[in-house]
Amino acid sequence: MVITKSRYGFTIVELLIVVVVIAILAAIVIVSYNGIQGRAREVKIQSDIKQVAQLIEAYKITHGEYPVTSAVTIIGGSTSVATEDVYSDPGCSRGMARTDWVPGLDQPLPDGDNNPRKAVQNREGCYLYQSDGKNYILSAWNMLNSPQNTTMYRRIGFREMSNIQFYYCNQTNIGGNNPTPYAVERDYYKYSYTVTSIAFCNETPPAGA
Repeated sequence: MVITKSRYGFTIVELLIVVVVIAILAAIVIVSYNGIQGRAREVKIQSDIKQVAQLIEAYKITHGEYPVTSAVTIIGGSTSVATEDVYSDPGCSRGMARTDWVPGLDQPLPDGDNNPRKAVQNREGCYLYQSDGKNYILSAWNMLNSPQNTTMYRRIGFREMSNIQFYYCNQTNIGGNNPTPYAVERDYYKYSYTVTSIAFCNETPPAGA
């Protein structure tokens, strides 16, 4: 009597199921990794901005004014002040890009060159600084991957990146309210970390922000 051994293997359907499961697990890992990487990047940006703000305040204690970029006075209550004297980090393709984008500081400043910077409406984001000596605005402008509501969310900032920069106090056109109604994906303020000495801007957000 001859006994034959049966050979068992995976069917095509079983192999396809295994491949699909592996692909799903890989996708989950990639998404999780990207999320962790994105959060780590934003934590670093926030930390960088806070450190630069401390240097600016220390500069004022020593020199009696903030590091000056503009001869144009930031007028209290004004909606905007137009000036070319908004400095940006050297990795920024527009604006007054320079290594000492906060002049007079003797420590290296962060450079956003290696960061993806197309948050709102595919517009470039940069580290930006403007001061008339009396007041200053410091921002990681349009550099975040997702909208935020931290203590560094301010309704103060700049227009979309161009060769000439504008300071804006809670401007609706860049604040997610143009065209109406408000939409967070158009709100530059939400995608930026900002520190400023300005206290005269009415920063009441629009409905929905």
